[in-house]
Amino acid sequence: MFDAIAEFFRRPIRTAKTVDRVINAEPGGPAKSAVNTNRSPKVAVLERIEWIVAIVLSATVLFLLIVRTTHAGALWRDECESVQLARMPRFADVLENLHYTSFPVLFPTIVRAYTTLFGASDLSLRCFGLAMGIAFIGAAWFQSRSITGQVPLLLLALVGLNPNFLTAGMWVRGYGVGSVLIVLAFSLTAKFLLQPTTSRLWAVFLIWLASMQCLFFNGTLVPAIILAGTVVLLLHRQFKWTLLLLCIAGGCAIAYVPYVLKIYLQEHGPAAHIKKAVSPSFSQQWLMEACGAPISVMPWIWLSIVLLSVGGAAWRLSGIWGRKPVSQRDMLLFGAITIVASIPLYYAFMLFLRRPPLPRYYLVLFCLLASAADLLLANLSRLYWLRLARFATVLAGTLMLPYAAWPVVVERQTNIDIIAQKLEKDAGPNDVIVVNSWSFGVSFNWYYHGSARWMTLPEIREHRIHRYDLMKSKMMELDPLSDVRSAIRQTLQSYNRVWIVGGARPPDENVPSSLGPAPNPEFGWSGYMSFWSIELGSFLNAHTAAGEVVLAPATGVNANENVPLLVARGWQD
Repeated sequence: MFDAIAEFFRRPIRTAKTVDRVINAEPGGPAKSAVNTNRSPKVAVLERIEWIVAIVLSATVLFLLIVRTTHAGALWRDECESVQLARMPRFADVLENLHYTSFPVLFPTIVRAYTTLFGASDLSLRCFGLAMGIAFIGAAWFQSRSITGQVPLLLLALVGLNPNFLTAGMWVRGYGVGSVLIVLAFSLTAKFLLQPTTSRLWAVFLIWLASMQCLFFNGTLVPAIILAGTVVLLLHRQFKWTLLLLCIAGGCAIAYVPYVLKIYLQEHGPAAHIKKAVSPSFSQQWLMEACGAPISVMPWIWLSIVLLSVGGAAWRLSGIWGRKPVSQRDMLLFGAITIVASIPLYYAFMLFLRRPPLPRYYLVLFCLLASAADLLLANLSRLYWLRLARFATVLAGTLMLPYAAWPVVVERQTNIDIIAQKLEKDAGPNDVIVVNSWSFGVSFNWYYHGSARWMTLPEIREHRIHRYDLMKSKMMELDPLSDVRSAIRQTLQSYNRVWIVGGARPPDENVPSSLGPAPNPEFGWSGYMSFWSIELGSFLNAHTAAGEVVLAPATGVNANENVPLLVARGWQD
């Protein structure tokens, strides 16, 4: 048995496409030798071990994806918005409300088609996220096997074991499908550069277009890929293919014009009041969280890999620039330019958005950086010590990173569904439910199907999606909570109950009695939600005869949507 195992590690892999297939291939011509028969025994053994680690790594990522699917629970408010938009009665309604949401048209179209085929239960929608995770594993294998002939290591380890991917990448949002598509966009462009053909050009066009139409962040990253591909083609003086590549890039850009106008109007239109400055410390913290767990280690790992891959590519290019074949040069140049161009483009887009840079906003950027770094280090791994260091790093990550990600993987996403079930059972038809704040109304609208009337704080007329324009109108009113106070007063005076989803903040003597219509001379557009919660708490404290906490925030639930349920009884003047 031991002799058989030893023979397994000594025997060369005859079916694998190695790096030499890329190195010996000329752009515009067929790839040459598929197998390097001159490898040393230690390289052959390392290659075998890489296969084992890649399979174990893929299985580990798949295991974490399945655990996340079974533990995530109900959809939180952003996911509920995606589903409720996609399932509007007519597709024309989807298009009409598209400018209120955060994704281009292809993503709600995919969700609409999926829910039509498989239903809109929590299990079905969680399986949607699982499918995106499995597709990402497939995309990583496709890139490594089709371009370098190696197995996926860095890409799967850096992204597949990242809590940001294991949560946001599996939401019913565009981040998961956007991650898959940006990896495929990079891979298919690289394959086109190695051997330009009409069919590959069409594949590149379709994947670019789909990628940009699923996630706005990809609209920033695809130009970096286009720039890198254009440089490689121009080096070969392949002006015909360069022109065709730029033509399909122009087609993608034209399709993006309506979205550019939409983003500009959002930044200067009805929802502009939600933008607020974020301190550098918060921005840095969120960026570090996006790198993965443990947060004290992973940012340094990312920085080291990016610098090593780009620096190594520059060093290698200086040595092989004038040599033939040139395919290795092309791949090194393509990957390095993609990394160098994507980071400032992404940063500029984030500045343009003026939104808090939440960890999920970095997910597709990190996917592209990991894809490019994987390609670069695969080409540089002809240096045995570098290949061994890459293997050791991935092996250590495979063993340790799942433990760091585990607390997030098993965390429930929300408790709104639990509260909704409680209210369906206990709230009477003459009771009133107040959801604090209005944004929780999106998920409450999806899960609550009881007989009691409910309203948000403040009350707006649309609860299927986040309507910041309606919120702004409320902020500009003289007394935006008058309808909520009136409903509470009438319900309590009628000896019925008022249920408060999300609770209310206690009275605060340091808070002014009124902020007045927005913008406030001192606070501008900020502080209104906190003020309204205090106003609600003060009103209940002054006029409620009795109250209690029915459900406290649950343990093991994401703090982003983990709220209490209170009930108030009896009116007093």
